Amino acid sequence: MPTDKHYQGVLPFRTAFPYLCLIALLFYFNCVERALLSPLLVSIQQEFNFSNTVTTSLLVVRSVGLSISLLANSFLAVHCKHKHIVTASVFLAGTSFTMLSMTTTYLQLQLGLLLFGLSAGLYFPSGMATLSSLVDKKNLSKALSIHELAPNLSFISAPFIVELMLSFTDWRGTMQCVGVASMLLAVFFAFMGKGGHGNGAAPRFSTLKRLATKRNTLIFFVLVGIGLTLETAPYYVLPLFLVNQQHMTSAEANSLLAISRLATPFMALSAGYISSKTGARPLLLAGLFLSAICLALMATTQGTLLTTAIIAQPLFPAMLFPVIFKVFSDFFPAEEQSLVLAVTMPFVGIIGSGIMPNFLGYCGDVFSFQIGFAIFSILTVASMTVLFITPSKD
Repeated sequence: MPTDKHYQGVLPFRTAFPYLCLIALLFYFNCVERALLSPLLVSIQQEFNFSNTVTTSLLVVRSVGLSISLLANSFLAVHCKHKHIVTASVFLAGTSFTMLSMTTTYLQLQLGLLLFGLSAGLYFPSGMATLSSLVDKKNLSKALSIHELAPNLSFISAPFIVELMLSFTDWRGTMQCVGVASMLLAVFFAFMGKGGHGNGAAPRFSTLKRLATKRNTLIFFVLVGIGLTLETAPYYVLPLFLVNQQHMTSAEANSLLAISRLATPFMALSAGYISSKTGARPLLLAGLFLSAICLALMATTQGTLLTTAIIAQPLFPAMLFPVIFKVFSDFFPAEEQSLVLAVTMPFVGIIGSGIMPNFLGYCGDVFSFQIGFAIFSILTVASMTVLFITPSKD
């Protein structure tokens, strides 16, 4: 694998810290641009007079773009350095986000979100490689903890950003401001960022085929798939559910959406400690079961109990993810891990962040959002069976 002197030499953690924070900020913008679509969907739906199904179908288009570019990164990184891919991803995602603000038809929205997905999806594999190149292995867990704060903080801050921006502009102005800020950050990283001066290894079809049929890959696929679904699908449709069926104002819905995510960073950080005491399987079983209970309550209750269930529901997926990726690192050797992600994550993204929210939107039109939450609860319980499949040893 081609490298240069800088890529080979890692930095002391204290020296690397500001550069790690810069990469985490890039990841935050990558995540918050995706998260912003949830609180903005109500405004988009009202302007275009879309149904819930059509509105949430925009998430499917975006997820297709994200998944294609996630897979494409494996091939692009053979020829381009990871830092260049990260810079291009953040800059082009900001550009496409700005262009979305100028759309006037459903087709234009679809094309804009597809372009956004194709740009934003390039970030994660190269961002992780850039992060890993800055510190030695003993400090990597600390670096990852900083990096992984970004998605949780984006879920919390996105509704507040929207409400702040909507006080003096509309959803179009919100997209323009965030998109321009993303572009400026990418330029700053291009000149001031460190790390990521290596290339990726070329994927081999025979290896991808073997990993795709491995029992451990199936277990990981189900776990990360249900985890992503539980984390993102309710988040994306909650404003529509709360405004259209619970008769809240947009501001009230966005406030509840943000409040429901406030404790998730703590849950994510505490999961590692808890799993070291309980083991992975008991914590995964508990997290999935409690997620199913929350979804069942969201499907059957009203008032204070419904609000409590909405606030509690995101806590358990946040707890699941660190454990799922610990299981992932135990299942696969380091040289196979990026290829396993290339095999699984594109499909997981389409299902968890696209098809499942769209399904909830369909339920909201034909039946009710509560029926969709009930079905999700049943699927979550069913997914627990994968924890009793014996992992393969090869």
